[in-house]
Amino acid sequence: MITVTPEEITQFRSQFADNPEASAALDAIAECEGYVEDAVPLIFMRETAREADRSLNDWLEKCRQFICQEDVRDALESGLIAPVVEPLAMSAGIPVGTATALSVLVFKLGAKKFCKTPESGV
Repeated sequence: MITVTPEEITQFRSQFADNPEASAALDAIAECEGYVEDAVPLIFMRETAREADRSLNDWLEKCRQFICQEDVRDALESGLIAPVVEPLAMSAGIPVGTATALSVLVFKLGAKKFCKTPESGV
């Protein structure tokens, strides 16, 4: 399981001072003790009032084409999550908080590694 430390959550939170949806997603990750995989369906349910209808791998596959663009991949690799979230949400047709959690997950996996593997195997 991929975990995000409280320090990393604080670091990400500083990028999202003006984004309540992204901040709520970080709160949910913290509630799940840093386990991003556990937080994604919770965040989606809170944002849409529906249960997630896809697995984590399905979410990641839906986002792969956008995430693996060179500029997006490089931003995630360096820990810049905020500039990626809204365009990812729009491109994949997912809520902002869900896009935030998926971006954090790809950062933790390593964006270059994620983009090299056809199946992320999360």
